[in-house]
Amino acid sequence: MKRDNKQVAYSYEHGDKSLPYLKDMISETPDPEKGRIMNYLKTHCILACAGIIRDEINPENTIGAGHIFSDGTYFWNDEFYNYVDRYNIPVPGEFRAHILENYESRMKRHTLLGLVDSVEIQNNPYLGYKYNVRIEKNGVIRYRNNIDCTEGAVLYIKPEDAQYIIEPIMTELFCYDTDEHGTAMIDGYHWKLIFYKKSDVIDEIEGWPNEDCWRYDQIKSIVEFAERFIPKDLGFDQMNRGTFEA
Repeated sequence: MKRDNKQVAYSYEHGDKSLPYLKDMISETPDPEKGRIMNYLKTHCILACAGIIRDEINPENTIGAGHIFSDGTYFWNDEFYNYVDRYNIPVPGEFRAHILENYESRMKRHTLLGLVDSVEIQNNPYLGYKYNVRIEKNGVIRYRNNIDCTEGAVLYIKPEDAQYIIEPIMTELFCYDTDEHGTAMIDGYHWKLIFYKKSDVIDEIEGWPNEDCWRYDQIKSIVEFAERFIPKDLGFDQMNRGTFEA
């Protein structure tokens, strides 16, 4: 499955020349679904910036900082949602329908995201060796060989470093990956990520046969990143782009 991440184009000068200029889109009448729309637009931040974006309608004001938001299908910045909020600039119809259709499921996942306190990466290679590594927000990292349990390790790092490892896992995969879960051999390996609150499983993500590039690359980057903190081979070297097996 191919993922398309579309930039929200909302006015003539902001990506869609079939629309009016921004100043001509100001309205005194808010969208009847404005509350839900604004909640959605402000919830999906994936990149915080420290910039300054001037308001094109009232140039003496600041309209945003350049924070980037995405729900895995569309992406936008804080400039856009502030124009919607301050001036009732209409949300493009296709994107508006997407927001309202997915609102409940997205908000539920963001609520669950706040419950996650540890992430486990499991790897079950075709030839039998299996491990898992569990990264906890409190700084504990647990490694285990699941075949005979003869190899294991418990490491302790700073909680803020643990958060730095698992934050992209939760935001990039847990929060934006809402496909039905399947299983696949990826480069001869079966990768699986499990999200916990204490001992309770909040969610889990596995691959699909013919895994799409987006999720594959996300999992690969997570494994590579985790290997920098964990003195164990998590299998990153075995992940070779384009050798998927069903």
